[in-house]
Amino acid sequence: MYRLLIIGCLVGMALLSPASSGWWNADTVASSIPGTVTRSPEEFAAYLTNRFPDDTDRVKALFSWISHSIVYDMDQSNVAGKYESMDEFVRGVLNTKKAVCQGYAEVFTAVCNLMGIPAMTVHGYTQIDGHLQSETGHAWNVAKVGGRWYLFDPTWGSGYLDDSLITTHMPFDPIWQLKEYPVTHDQFINGIRPGSTFYNYSDSLDRYYVLDEISRAEATLRRAEATNANRREIQRIYRKYNDYVVNLRCNSEITRYNASSDMLRDAIDRYNTFQKLRGRRGINPDKLRQWLQLAGGVVQNSRRQAETLSPCHSLSVREIQELLKNISEVEIAIATEFRRLH
Repeated sequence: MYRLLIIGCLVGMALLSPASSGWWNADTVASSIPGTVTRSPEEFAAYLTNRFPDDTDRVKALFSWISHSIVYDMDQSNVAGKYESMDEFVRGVLNTKKAVCQGYAEVFTAVCNLMGIPAMTVHGYTQIDGHLQSETGHAWNVAKVGGRWYLFDPTWGSGYLDDSLITTHMPFDPIWQLKEYPVTHDQFINGIRPGSTFYNYSDSLDRYYVLDEISRAEATLRRAEATNANRREIQRIYRKYNDYVVNLRCNSEITRYNASSDMLRDAIDRYNTFQKLRGRRGINPDKLRQWLQLAGGVVQNSRRQAETLSPCHSLSVREIQELLKNISEVEIAIATEFRRLH
């Protein structure tokens, strides 16, 4: 039950100065990368690692290839919602070379991480010449290169070694502004720069990067709410991210529910094996106890998992109660057989 955060994008290729004018030398780099190595993120990462001498050049090459080789999907026919997982989505983008902004960003994130370069996909919105673009939203990237975090927008074909992207891009989570004085959503919308509160974003990013997916999402939501992300102009994005966090939590509960159910089935299989062995002549009683003990240990683990489950929109109280009831029945059967053995 994998759910992806799907936020739309704006086509803005020409709205920022393309990085190919200097730092990237993008045309030459992009054209030098053979198509045979870009069919999967693993192949691409291996090629860039072997072909370029350091992380800076590897990121330059990756960014240049994405910006020049992936076509913006005007019909939005290749979006994350079509795929079962983010990995499958990234492979789909690499194979079709068509994407909206999330596709550009997720390819960048995936290949960077495979090269050992910390990178994340950032979700937010843009404001160009005073025009707020918050209905569809946008996705771009951050990556840590040479010990520092930098902003990249492969959809717009622009990369920055400073914080100038904040003049047009507002991340939902203020941590991704990469500024010691980040602006609030109110300040960004009203054109106020910089913010007034100091924030040690570098240390915060390092801590954020090692969190699990749910903890990251919950931390993002807390920071976004603290900077007035529920403001009327961006409520749609706020609701999307809130729904995303709710879905992540629910998916986690479903995963744990499934794990508990699998353990219960395993315990039943072991119990059934015990029953078959018990019917054999001359079976060693110690071997019988061993099978029963194994079944008992597995069903205990199933209960520990089940007892911590929380209901959500895709997992009802009734389903959890039914699982606990089934666990109890198996526990009683195992306990009964133990008494018989003694």
